[in-house]
Amino acid sequence: MNLPNKITTIRLFMAVLMIVVFSLSYIPNATSTWASDFVICGFNLGFNWIDLVCFVIFIVGSITDAIDGHLARSRNLVTNLGKFLDPLADKFLVDSAFILLSTRLDWYGHYQVLPFFAILFIGRDLAMDGLRSLAARQGKVLAANIWGKVKTAIQMGLIPVLFLKGFPFSLLNFGSLETWMANRWEYTYILTNILVCVSLFVSLLSLFIYVKQNITVLKEENK
Repeated sequence: MNLPNKITTIRLFMAVLMIVVFSLSYIPNATSTWASDFVICGFNLGFNWIDLVCFVIFIVGSITDAIDGHLARSRNLVTNLGKFLDPLADKFLVDSAFILLSTRLDWYGHYQVLPFFAILFIGRDLAMDGLRSLAARQGKVLAANIWGKVKTAIQMGLIPVLFLKGFPFSLLNFGSLETWMANRWEYTYILTNILVCVSLFVSLLSLFIYVKQNITVLKEENK
């Protein structure tokens, strides 16, 4: 196993570690005792150390995605194992994060990420994998389009914010101090879900364009 593949394997490990750490919040009374939110000078930041560790893990995992790809291309270390592991690690990290976040409720009882959205994100990735698998059987290699890269960039930036329950957007003041304190988490929920919707739109758009560009892969061959 070469260096890029080892780094990719680390990303898989980081995804598993993220799941384990996040699952600590499911322990009864965890978030009200030993995993309560950080409070600075009486101000509740809205996230705890479990959220912060997941934030760091995801950031590190995202960085390894850029590193292993660069090393593989620059050093001519592209392998079949790498072609298999890299997209697997990417999707495992991102989709695991969306699934975890879709199980968590905010202060108002809203889902951090609507389960319906998480299902669409995962469904999109399954469709992409199916198309690539079908193309591979026909001896074709499908190149990624720019929209797929934009989708990845948005998700890599959005998910860490969601792990911190909207921080630093939760610090934005849209009115008087009293109004902001009363509606702070409602504003944060609306803003983060707008960003999730944008990410989902770009994700589905990239799938549509990808299918349109490679529609011949889906056509039946006459025998």
